[in-house]
Amino acid sequence: MRFEHLDDWLRWQETSHPSAIDLGLTRVREVADRLGLLPAHATVITIAGTNGKGTCAAALEHLLIAAGSACGVYSSPHILRYHERIRINGNHVEDSAICRAFAAIDNARGDISLTYFEFGTLAALYLFNEAALPYWVLEVGLGGRLDATNIVDPDVAVITSIALDHVEWLGPDRESIGREKAGICRAGIPVVCADVDPPSSVLDIVNKLHCKLYRIDQEFGYRDSEDGTVFYVKDLQSSPLAVTLPRPSLAAALQVGYLLKLFSDLPAEGFDSIALPGRLQYAKTDSRTVILDVAHNPAAFVYLAEQLRRRHPHQQFHIVIAMMADKNLRESLAAFNDLAESWNLTTIAGLNRAASTAQLLSAVPAGEIPIREFASVTDALEQLLRENSTSPVLVTGSFYTIAEATRLLQAQEKVFETVG
Repeated sequence: MRFEHLDDWLRWQETSHPSAIDLGLTRVREVADRLGLLPAHATVITIAGTNGKGTCAAALEHLLIAAGSACGVYSSPHILRYHERIRINGNHVEDSAICRAFAAIDNARGDISLTYFEFGTLAALYLFNEAALPYWVLEVGLGGRLDATNIVDPDVAVITSIALDHVEWLGPDRESIGREKAGICRAGIPVVCADVDPPSSVLDIVNKLHCKLYRIDQEFGYRDSEDGTVFYVKDLQSSPLAVTLPRPSLAAALQVGYLLKLFSDLPAEGFDSIALPGRLQYAKTDSRTVILDVAHNPAAFVYLAEQLRRRHPHQQFHIVIAMMADKNLRESLAAFNDLAESWNLTTIAGLNRAASTAQLLSAVPAGEIPIREFASVTDALEQLLRENSTSPVLVTGSFYTIAEATRLLQAQEKVFETVG
């Protein structure tokens, strides 16, 4: 074994490959073949999409466990600890198991160089295969067609949403991005699409491969009622649920569950309790509310703003924001213009991709809303928590942003909860 501790493995992986992102399947498939991981002896659901993948994966995990089916979930990125990426039957795997998988991969790869993400993907497949799990839920990391997860042939493909993000890798428009995400489709398999207006590139690939397409607002979907959200699949419908996570992704998970025959009637309990760290997550104190959300592109910011308006009518927020420089900063921040009581701009120390406070300042919508700049998320959040304002604090912009805020709040023993 090259290393005994997970942190040592991860530090080495971060610099062992010439580039952090190196899309392509040849290298990672060769190592998977050497380890005997392909083909997968399991029912595989692969989830691609710009936003909502993690929600859909968690909802499917919930449905599988409720049906008594053992399952593995591979999701990324993590917020605090790497083992958040790999779950078996709802539980994060132990660091020692990941180290053991990394050692097997390192021994099998020979002179083949792998990225950090490729190591993680192979580790998840190794552990799922070792546990003989009958169901694997794989969340695509970037795009789909050339993502490491795509070495596994899915039995069901899910596309949650298609919006502009990672354009330097996936293309400049929705047609290009849709083509990359639809690269997870295989001939004749079901494709579940939770995007209400999928690009023609997606539909073309689905038709060419003779896939059965299930579209939101057609074969499945949801509608609002006075008592909550009602989900439907074919002729089935749920009781009203007070869900807090993205409803299109939850609806897609139910459609997949129906295809897998996990239930005869839509679940009436438990589905509304699914929660993910950093997705509309609340930390409560005696006098303040801090809301954490990993939104990091314009589409996700628009969705988050809609949810905040729905949950907190006429409320404004002290917004703490740190983002990556390669995002559309101006369009992202514009989603919060009417919600901001103050802008608190900061950055992620030591991360080259992070936008500077000057870059964020140039993207803030014009107006008379107070603007402050801070050296770190920690500095911004600590200052706001010291002040007398009772307005909620919203922390958002990236997974790194939420990780730093979460560490601070946990150190201060704040109470985390999900608020409907």
